[in-house]
Amino acid sequence: MHEYIGSIHLHTTASDGTADFEEVAHLASQAGLAFIIATDHNVLVTGKDGWYGDLLLLVGEEIHDIERVPEANHYLAFNIKREVAQHAKDAQAVIDAVNAQGGFGFLAHPFEHSTPFSGEPEINWVDWQVRGYAGLEIWNYMSEFKAYLPNLPQAFFLAYFPGVAIQGPFPETLRKWDELLGESRVAAIGGTDVHATVHTLGPLKRAIHSYQHCFRTVRTHILSSQPFNGKLEHDSNLVYQALKTGHAFVAYDLIGDSRGFRFIARSGNKEAIMGEEIALEGEAEFEVVSPLPALLRLVHRGKVVAQKRGQTLRYRAKEKGAYRVGAYRRYLLRRRGWVFTNPIYVI
Repeated sequence: MHEYIGSIHLHTTASDGTADFEEVAHLASQAGLAFIIATDHNVLVTGKDGWYGDLLLLVGEEIHDIERVPEANHYLAFNIKREVAQHAKDAQAVIDAVNAQGGFGFLAHPFEHSTPFSGEPEINWVDWQVRGYAGLEIWNYMSEFKAYLPNLPQAFFLAYFPGVAIQGPFPETLRKWDELLGESRVAAIGGTDVHATVHTLGPLKRAIHSYQHCFRTVRTHILSSQPFNGKLEHDSNLVYQALKTGHAFVAYDLIGDSRGFRFIARSGNKEAIMGEEIALEGEAEFEVVSPLPALLRLVHRGKVVAQKRGQTLRYRAKEKGAYRVGAYRRYLLRRRGWVFTNPIYVI
């Protein structure tokens, strides 16, 4: 499999970001990314998709009802060619409009926590009766960060040392994902939600957080049976297909390079990778391989069925259902989320 690392869910000057598409692409390339997907608020910018040197830039959209109080239901739409923000008042209508033109999407930051000091609203997903979405954004870097700002001294400290706070996806998000996986296929992505907004305090001025920083934090690794060939249509289809099917994993690469992390299932003479399904023939053997030592956990129906510290984990299962992996590493004196794979579906 060919592995490509990308940053998903980011903003430019087309909405409330602080860099244009060209600058964002340049910074992403410097961070070692292969692709990014910009998702500005309620605006679909056309004509910007393409290769910028060695960086593939794709453009989606983050749709939400700007008149809704309290704010809720942000939807990340990918692979669309026509504006859908006119449907923003109805979450199901947004999903249907995206699907109608061959696109797909993810529920953005479905659970949030925000302190009164931060001044940021909690923008949750609340209309859980909707259908037809591809999956969830299980880890949103900026969404998590704003949960750790109770006062000015801590906010000031974390503005310069954000890694002290970041721990992993919110437990509610993982619980909801496991619940949904009991009913259907639900893919997962991770996003930065970077705006690089500049804040000032007296003579001090700092971007919270910069593109350069965020592009090295929560990233989505895709797996493809074909390599990029430099042609926009071909390469964008590889990215979109991997995200939609869940041939991907989410990683906090700031605390360890996760390239090469693999999760495989075998049953009979068949083999499956994350995002795929496999028929149960007696039992399924799972194998997890990590490029770095970590606490590896295999999760089934919301419960840890196997765990091991190290770089490999093997487990034989006789039950059907969705199995996913969570990996954790110690960083700055505490255990933090590192890698979260898409599930393998045993049927």
